[in-house]
Amino acid sequence: MSAESDHDLVTVRVDDRIAFVGIDVADQSVNTLSTPMVDRFEDLLESSLHDDDVDGVVIYSKKDDNFVVGFDIEELQGYYEDPEALRKLVARGHGLMERLTSLDKPVVAAVHGECLGGGLELAMACHARVATDSGDTSFGLPEIMLGLIPGGGGTQRLPRLIDLSQALDMILTGRQIDGRKADKLGLVDDLVHPGILLDAAADKAREMADGNGRSQSFTRNLEEAIQDPVKLAARTPARKVIFDKARQKAAKKSGGHYPALPRALDVIETGFSKGFDAGMRAEAEAFVELVQSDVAKNLMNIFFMRQAVNKDSVVGEDVDPYPVDKIGVLGAGLMGAGIAQVAAYNGYNVRIKDKDADGLGKGLDYIHGLFDKLVKRKKLTDAEADVYFGRVSGTTEYDGFKTADIVIEAVFEDLDLKRRVLADIEELGADDQVFATNTSTLPIKEIAAEAKHPENVVGMHFFSPVYKMPLLEIIRTDDTSDRALATTLKVGREMGKTCIVVDDGPGFYTSRVIGAYINEAGWVLQEGARIEDIDEAMLEFGFPVGPMKLVDEVGIDVAQKAAGVLREAFSERWDAPTALASLAEEGRKGRKNNRGFYDYGGEGSDVPDETVYDALPGGRDRRRVDRELVQQRCWLAMLNECAYALEEGILRNPRDGDIGVIFGLGFPPFRGGIFRYADEVGIKHVVDQMNRLADQFGERLTPADILVDMAEQDETFYGD
Repeated sequence: MSAESDHDLVTVRVDDRIAFVGIDVADQSVNTLSTPMVDRFEDLLESSLHDDDVDGVVIYSKKDDNFVVGFDIEELQGYYEDPEALRKLVARGHGLMERLTSLDKPVVAAVHGECLGGGLELAMACHARVATDSGDTSFGLPEIMLGLIPGGGGTQRLPRLIDLSQALDMILTGRQIDGRKADKLGLVDDLVHPGILLDAAADKAREMADGNGRSQSFTRNLEEAIQDPVKLAARTPARKVIFDKARQKAAKKSGGHYPALPRALDVIETGFSKGFDAGMRAEAEAFVELVQSDVAKNLMNIFFMRQAVNKDSVVGEDVDPYPVDKIGVLGAGLMGAGIAQVAAYNGYNVRIKDKDADGLGKGLDYIHGLFDKLVKRKKLTDAEADVYFGRVSGTTEYDGFKTADIVIEAVFEDLDLKRRVLADIEELGADDQVFATNTSTLPIKEIAAEAKHPENVVGMHFFSPVYKMPLLEIIRTDDTSDRALATTLKVGREMGKTCIVVDDGPGFYTSRVIGAYINEAGWVLQEGARIEDIDEAMLEFGFPVGPMKLVDEVGIDVAQKAAGVLREAFSERWDAPTALASLAEEGRKGRKNNRGFYDYGGEGSDVPDETVYDALPGGRDRRRVDRELVQQRCWLAMLNECAYALEEGILRNPRDGDIGVIFGLGFPPFRGGIFRYADEVGIKHVVDQMNRLADQFGERLTPADILVDMAEQDETFYGD
């Protein structure tokens, strides 16, 4: 067999007694595993890979930037109501991997680009792995992020190929590693330049073949670990410590809301205590059960919603964005410096300005420090970090800003100041330059009220810390041109952000919603609740941080200023407590001046500062509250504001709203998003709850008209 076989999933060609198996899923940018893919590999294992003219096999991707990125999630969704069919598919997948492992000639995975989920499981079933040293190459088992566990043997093979604690970290977090880390851990056998990948993999297969074409390396690395119970028993004490720590960490991280975490640990431990085959059976059963779970359904829905948002052109495919190479950033504080660092890291040249040399120096130091962290985490080499940092230049004047293709202002949240810097930029005379304002509450149209080119002005609301938070809220006014919007959207996505586009108005979308959440928590506090009870209630609901701790992190002064904007804009229904205002008047700013709801001194930031109560009604005589009632009040206050934003056209659709609250505000992903969760609870039930709460705690909780109408017509946000 010398010619390449023709197939839209997997092709085979034999060259110098090596069968090169090329994976290429037609009409997709990435390779995914699927039932047709399993069919094709089964056919190959029955026929051409047993050819006497073949001494070894190399499996590779014919795509430029990925090996295989996992199983087809759309197909998985089709098994929601058919667990038996899924059980059979998993069994076929396990059988396929075992047949690869048992093949009587060495099989080498040649990996370039992303090798994730089922792709990594396929590679681990091979006898060796050769990967490229490219920064594009990465390895991971991200199933946990979909509420699942690896289902193709990953829970059993990875902990036997690399250190157990490292394997647990990858499986329980979904964290990816690059080729260098994979080589260091022993996950790959060789790292080579992309240009010689196939040749190196073929050489590896020849090297591994003995007289019968059987791999000796794989026997040492995996089969002995599987079959040798004495070796496993000898590791039992250390293994117990590792699993105990992993369980504690998983319990703290999941809050009991993500069943895949404890199930993954159970399955892995079963494999170590009862053997490889028992572990595989446990993996199959757990995988099938988890696919049926509400958590997995919600997380998979979020995956597809995020994909859709990332592909949404918003303004139409025929609108060409301006070309952008250079970005100007006004303000070198934490937000401005954070924006500059992310922009430089994603290939842009950046010019950053601050009012004086001291502020500029601190900003540049912060940027340098972020690149240093990437070096320490082995994400960059020292040389690469120097190149990225070299893309950033600083100034205390406006020199260099006329040639910036887009200017992002991140100055203080002051309307006059923002108008002034916009005027300064327009005076430079670059008529086609996009001006993006990073405001969290001020209407963009007010900032652009005196602009010469209001069509070039757009909002670009980043979240802090910029390098970590995935969401970018882009705000358009009635004057914003489609081309300016398309440019901003393109830049945001190239900076690695998930972007939602909303219409202009006070607080836009996310600031209004988080404002309503904090506002209701403030009322609970003012009514006599303890700080920790409020925060713990919302942690139990699934938020990563409680509202009181959140205010400390944001800054009590900042939160109070934002609250003032929202209170003025929605005065007819935004009933605000005096609690936060009282604390702001005392000079409390939260963590940044070590004076907030929590004690940042001796006992640590998990201990409430009891002196806070002295400024509140009731003083230190606090009462315990019903945590479920706190949860209802806070999440329904959020939902109500989301509904108002949808009703007013600020928000384009429920999908964007759910992406916004999950990736920008920390709404619990396992609930699927705030609109989807409302659908699950039932809109009629939601409206009834809100009316009861409004009667008891205030008219601000009266449901928005859109909710009332939906309840009367028995509608849902997603129509399912």
